Formats: sequence, C-alpha cells, structure tokens
Amino acid sequence: MRFYLASLLAALVLAGCAKGHGPQRLDFVNTTRYTSSNRTGLSPADTLATRVFAENTDLSGSSLGRLVVTVQYQPRRNPFVYPTPLSSFNRDSIDKSSESFVYLDTVLTDRKGQPLSNFTFTNVFGVRTTTGAERWQYDLKNSSGETTASRAVRLGMRRPDSLAVYHDYTLKLVVPAIGVGSNDTVRVKSARRFLHLRAGLALPAYTVVKAGAPGDAQAAAQRLTDLIILRDGLTLVSPSATSLTLNGARWPSANRRRTLIYPTGLTATTFANQLTDAAIQSVYAASASGTATGEFVGPVNTGQVYVFRTDEASAPPTTPPTPYRYGLLLVVSVPTSTTTTTTAGLQLQVRMAK
Repeated sequence: MRFYLASLLAALVLAGCAKGHGPQRLDFVNTTRYTSSNRTGLSPADTLATRVFAENTDLSGSSLGRLVVTVQYQPRRNPFVYPTPLSSFNRDSIDKSSESFVYLDTVLTDRKGQPLSNFTFTNVFGVRTTTGAERWQYDLKNSSGETTASRAVRLGMRRPDSLAVYHDYTLKLVVPAIGVGSNDTVRVKSARRFLHLRAGLALPAYTVVKAGAPGDAQAAAQRLTDLIILRDGLTLVSPSATSLTLNGARWPSANRRRTLIYPTGLTATTFANQLTDAAIQSVYAASASGTATGEFVGPVNTGQVYVFRTDEASAPPTTPPTPYRYGLLLVVSVPTSTTTTTTAGLQLQVRMAK
C-alpha cells in the first residue's frame, strides 16, 4: 500500500525576486548547466548547480560585504514515520513546519583583505531525499551589513511514500575539478563531504568547518554530521574518531556525533533483503562483535556493504534524546582514478531506519 503526502509539498512560487539598493547587484548565471529558476519533478538526491554573480559598480560607496546562502526545507527534511497501527494515523499530526540552516556565509574580500568589486560563486549540491520543497536564497550584503540584493530558487521533489520503516536513497557525490596548469584541469577523487544520513544530505567543508563563519550556523551543520568522507574520497570517518584531527575551536567535541560503522558479509542482493529495523540491527550486532573500533572504514570498494549506528542523542539540542538509529550502506561505485572525463564521485546507497 502506498500513500502520497501531497499536502506536504508546498506550492512553488516564482524564482526569488531581486531587491536592490543602488549599484550593487546579484544575478543568477543562466546556462544549460546551472539552475536559475524554480524546478519540480526532481529525483531524490539529484545533483544540481547554481552560479551567482555579484557586482558593485560604485566604488566610492559601500563595498561588497558578504554573501549568505540559506536553504529552507518545507516540510522538514527527515522522513515521515507512520504510526503503528496505521488506523491511528491522523493527517493533522503531520509536522508541516519548515527548517533551515545557513549553507554559506563568506566575506567578499581578496587574499589581502581588500573589498572585491565583483564575485562569482558556483554551488553544487544535492536536493532533498524526502517529499517536499527546498528554497535556496542568496543574499548579498554590503560592508555596512545591509542586504542590497537577493535571489532565490525553489525546488520540488516528490516520491511515493510507503509504510516501510526505513528510508532509502542513493547519494551521488561529484568529484571537483582543480586547475594544474595554464590549459590543463584534473579531477581529484574528492573534497571532504559531511554526511547527514537520515535526511541524505552531503554538506561541503565551508558549511561545517569554515574559518570565520558564524558559530551558531556552523554548530547546526556540525550536529547533523554522521560521517565525514575524507579527501581521498574513499574513507568514511565518525566525527568523534580519536584518529581524526579536528580544530576544537571550530568544531567543539560537544557538537560531534558518534557514529559506529562496520563492514558486513552482505552482498548487493542480501542488502536489498533487509527490510526491517530488526533485521538491520541483527546485522549490526553480528558485525560489531569483532575487534574493530567502528570509528572509520576504508578505502571502500564497489559492492561492499557496511552497517552503521548513529548516535543522535550525542548531538544537542534534542529533548528527549533520540535513540540510536541503524542503517546499511552499499558502495555503488567509486572514483577510480584522476581524470578529466567524468565528475562522478563516490556513490552510496543508504537504507536507514526512519
């Protein structure tokens, strides 16, 4: 039996109006590659890219100050859990509230701290994995802290819902390109990614641990992070791992979740057969009985299956504390080499208790 939570998908509005004060402007770059207007019909964890261009044409007035990118999810980004028995389900009990966090907050200066007259930012991101909408707003502020221009896009994703006790999706990461010469560009296996497994978000480093970003904004992203993908693109580490070197001032220990992850003997076929939370917990109990610390796995290979437990109770503020959640992770594919021909990075199929 399948249900569609149509009431959860907010009606899409026109792409964000630009508001301007004087000579400062902010615009989307519109090409076939970049998203510059509202979109619907997206698939879970689709990868999109936007590019914005900021400009200040009056160098005698206020200079460019900051670019702030905020993403708002409507309804909440985590999957909906149906009650047991289903007869007790009441549509009025659905949480339709929105939630948001600051994705980027950066000062618009050059390496010497001098104000820029123009600035271009490209944002590559994955959309939500649960039914709903998300609004990406880009605010340009001047050196006095006033918002001088704003642009926004609203994205809609709808998937058939069910009574399944687990949430599943495939996370498709993108390998970034870096310049190595006047005419050559190569792709490294990965930049670091910070995974929020329950919702299926992959956050960049500048959202989670960027120097100079507002502490409250970073703390919110840090408390979402279950696993960190290291720079090799193939190693997954818990934020609480003692072997991981993190700046304690930028990422306090109180904001670090403790996720345990272990290799299993499952195959892609037996992975697909794990359909209940009890079954996944049984796999965890069997796999966690060895000597491994559970703090990291890798380098991972295609076809490997891992079982994990997230400790949401260690990520405040949650009242009352959320119990452990268990899940499985299948490595669908890995970036095989440094190349200029593809942007495909690590791909992970996740199945996790709602």
